[in-house]
Amino acid sequence: MKILVPVDGSAFTKRMLAYLAAHDEWLGAAHSYTVLHVAPAVPPRAAAVLDKAVLQAHYAEESDKVFKPIKA
Repeated sequence: MKILVPVDGSAFTKRMLAYLAAHDEWLGAAHSYTVLHVAPAVPPRAAAVLDKAVLQAHYAEESDKVFKPIKA
């Protein structure tokens, strides 16, 4: 079974992931998780004047805020 797990960095996300880990046997042996975070887009007018590397760094930083705490 494939399971899509949306994450936002909140306490609810951490509790949900802990619950899934604690009850892993409920889903059987053949399952996988895909963790998804959707970052809000930088407004188009701001993005138009920013360097592409700056935008990529911004999105990477926002992503790290969500994913780093749950990787452990």
